Amino acid sequence: MPALELLRLAEAAQDTYERDLATLVGIDSGSLDAAGVNRVADWVADRLTRSGFTVERQVTTDGVHGDVVVARRKGNGSRQILLFAHMDTVFERGDAALRPFSIDERGHGRGPGVTDDKAGVIAGIHAAEHLIALGAENYGELVLAFTPDEEIGSPVGAPALAALAATADAGFSLECARENGDLVIARKGAVDLDIEVHGVAAHSGIEPERGAHAALEAAHLTIFLQQLADPSRKLSVNVGILQAGERTNIVPDHALLKVEMRAAQREVLDEALAKLNARALAPCVERTSVTVRELDFCPPLEESPASIALGESAVAIATELGFTPGLARTGGVSDGNRVSALGVPTLDGLGPVGGGDHSPTEWLELASVPSRVALLAALIDRTARSAER
Repeated sequence: MPALELLRLAEAAQDTYERDLATLVGIDSGSLDAAGVNRVADWVADRLTRSGFTVERQVTTDGVHGDVVVARRKGNGSRQILLFAHMDTVFERGDAALRPFSIDERGHGRGPGVTDDKAGVIAGIHAAEHLIALGAENYGELVLAFTPDEEIGSPVGAPALAALAATADAGFSLECARENGDLVIARKGAVDLDIEVHGVAAHSGIEPERGAHAALEAAHLTIFLQQLADPSRKLSVNVGILQAGERTNIVPDHALLKVEMRAAQREVLDEALAKLNARALAPCVERTSVTVRELDFCPPLEESPASIALGESAVAIATELGFTPGLARTGGVSDGNRVSALGVPTLDGLGPVGGGDHSPTEWLELASVPSRVALLAALIDRTARSAER
């Protein structure tokens, strides 16, 4: 499938893409705004149904999170290609009305979620539609998955993606490309922890010796954790929140540390956690105890020969289209981490070029849309046909 033919289709569909983007940016869909996320899901499900996909709506009944939309279309080949994006944003209800979609003097699209990840949602749909229009359905099955909660750790989306990844031959994450246009071939994994220290309260002036100072133990733990970081192994550790005590005349009997660890390799994270758990069993301050709770573990998106091959294939296609992206390694996590960890060759950053994520200055380079949509469509086709060679 000549990439330039797909580029011509994407260029012709640019106005439609921008209208679609304006529609989704105009819908508030914060991660905990189930009604808002489901309005996006309604639009996505309707569009893909009209485009000839079989659409399944995985309804979330907890009243907190939105639904998962899974769309499937059979092709003529043997390989299953999984595309995935998230419908939620970090923004509050009302932000869409305050900052509706607009195009600035630089040709950048603006508005809440314009880059993270509504541009990616629409890029996936358009790429699929262009392949259908050309009759280039060389996959065995094309699966598009849209999740409701990536920005808060994917409590609903992660198990849905895990089920889909079980049969996928390749996974393409539709997070947007880096600001410089790079694709993402590796991401650090992250683990979020709550560490509680329990001590003994006492009057700090009359009988402090009867107390067991939880805040002091927490301070020792903070030093231990920060020193655990190892740049040579790409391990970062951050005690982001440290809370202890209620009054200055009481020896504090409780402290809480909220900690994040990130590393590029799973084994490095596992080793760091093992060291922390061993340290928790041996407090420095007598009569204190330490409890470690793992809140979320997102494994790394690690490079593999298969994922590197995907990245090289994408760069080759991009070169045909007239640009040459790099293959970046980044510290941020995405649902690409979760799919990759299940053994699926995964490439991330396949949406258009954008930046300013999670801020009011978020932007999307609209001029990048046709080439990035064409790249995605051509990569789907080339990956689908790779089983034939």
